[in-house]
Amino acid sequence: MKKIIRLLIAFIALSFTVSGANASEQVPTDTTFHFNKKIIKIEDSTNQVKVKVFEMSAKDTVPYQQIFEGIYSDGKSSEKYTVIEEIGLKLPFLTNKIKKQHKDFYMKPHWSGFGFGYANITNSALKMTTVDHVSLRPDKSDEWTLNLEEKIIPIYRNNIGITTGLGLDWRNYYLDYNTYLADIDGKTNVYDAPDNVHYKYSRLKLVHITLPLLLEWQPSFGQNHHFFVSGGLIGGIKIFSSYKMQYVDIDGNTVTNTARGLNTTPLSLDYFGQIGYKSISVYAKYSPFSLFDSGKGPNIRSVSLGLMVHF
Repeated sequence: MKKIIRLLIAFIALSFTVSGANASEQVPTDTTFHFNKKIIKIEDSTNQVKVKVFEMSAKDTVPYQQIFEGIYSDGKSSEKYTVIEEIGLKLPFLTNKIKKQHKDFYMKPHWSGFGFGYANITNSALKMTTVDHVSLRPDKSDEWTLNLEEKIIPIYRNNIGITTGLGLDWRNYYLDYNTYLADIDGKTNVYDAPDNVHYKYSRLKLVHITLPLLLEWQPSFGQNHHFFVSGGLIGGIKIFSSYKMQYVDIDGNTVTNTARGLNTTPLSLDYFGQIGYKSISVYAKYSPFSLFDSGKGPNIRSVSLGLMVHF
């Protein structure tokens, strides 16, 4: 439609110029005709030509409304698209352009999926052996991730976007050196096992609902758009925490003791970074805050490294 209107303006302008050259006096004329359910009105004055296009609304009771005006004057042309509808202002050709840009700027986020990693603890100096009298078994401590919801908002073409979503994260911290956790007088500490007791395991489990806010970069290498890097913050809301230890007593009986809470923080925050290709990525997390409430437990921070398979 736009090209047709432009050709029409050019044709009328040419006719106007020729007529002006062959006549000493031109009588202004107006012409109206129908084309493809539209009314095209031509207003021909001495110094300029106007072309107006009107379109019928979806409701037959609503009169024709102007959607285009083209003006040819002094060898120059200008165009204006204006449609006022019930919902407000509409720019029909601009709408198609926006849809095309939205399609061009589509990005696939890389948050949803299933992941497994190794969990450990550290401090502000990134020490990962014994931290505030707590030592873990790194061969057993782990992290499991299940992310189900994701959304990305492109902010620069289809290369950079902001990713968010929703997921679940649960971590198992297995204590080393035959130690256990206990809350005594409102404070959680690490204690050595009693005499003649050897723990089969001593484990702290934490489960969080996670909400990420990540900046994702997807560079283009020709037609290849599979490589990605993302990083940012992951907030967590604790929905479950438990401590469990198990040992065999001197009579050969298996004894299991459990506890809840142990002053672990209700909220968590992790710095997060990942790098991947297609549906596989490796990630790393580090929390700047302790697993326990301030002054109510060991000052230890979580750190993990793992692998994600994206849906």
